[in-house]
Amino acid sequence: MATIVLGAQGKLGGSLIRHARRAQAGWVSQGRSAGADIVWSGDFDAAETGLIAAKDSTVINMIGSANGDTAALTAINVTFVESLLKHCASAGVAHVILASSVAVYGAGDGADFEESAALSPLTPYGISKARMEDVARGLTDTADCPAVTILRIGNVAGADALTRIAATHHGKGSPMTLHRYPDGSVPVRSYIGPADLFDVIRTLVPRPAEPLRILNIAAPTPVPLDRVLVAYRDHVFPDLKWDDAPTPTGVPPRVVLSTDALQRVVSLPWDADYPAEMAGQVAQDHAL
Repeated sequence: MATIVLGAQGKLGGSLIRHARRAQAGWVSQGRSAGADIVWSGDFDAAETGLIAAKDSTVINMIGSANGDTAALTAINVTFVESLLKHCASAGVAHVILASSVAVYGAGDGADFEESAALSPLTPYGISKARMEDVARGLTDTADCPAVTILRIGNVAGADALTRIAATHHGKGSPMTLHRYPDGSVPVRSYIGPADLFDVIRTLVPRPAEPLRILNIAAPTPVPLDRVLVAYRDHVFPDLKWDDAPTPTGVPPRVVLSTDALQRVVSLPWDADYPAEMAGQVAQDHAL
């Protein structure tokens, strides 16, 4: 059974393919330019779309956008996915894995988000991912739709906003900002390292018994952002510096995913110093 990664030239898709090649998993990559196993524009009217959906395969969709106006986000995160699922149904694909986001939950009340929680996205990106999930849910009610697994992914070390900001300031030699609340605490978030993300998704590739499966994707223990920065300084960005500043209004102190459902399917990584572990994975990913 083939496993095909769409968007393999993006951050998350590229990381998955690098780890798949290292593990000799035999995954097939799709991208828009040379270097991918399948070069495809993303146009479902193009003749080469037959190449992306081998019968009985698993298709992992990492094509998506976090930026742009509502129309652009809808086109990439919603309309494309609807076309993909219909195309995969026609081609006899067994299983489609879709990348969603913790952003579909919104700010919450500090409790860990379970997959059954009501969705209250606050951003255009989160809203587009919630709409994508609605489309997938509707299509899995049809008899010929592949099984669908929706991954509500937390922060992925190396592909998150904190990494991007740290890399920019490290390159300039200037300190970045770390937000703190009046009591001295910092925001706490769910994270997963890139190698662990690959291991989790690899385990989820076989077609599940249920037509629709929704899982939070993160390491079991959430991490404070100051510990993430220390780990990045120690393993990825030497001499990274930061200054404390008051946390802006509206930034929730705790956005954490429950991984209870995931742990019933996958053996998750855990380490007392997981920030160091995932930062080491980022350094390894850069080396790959």
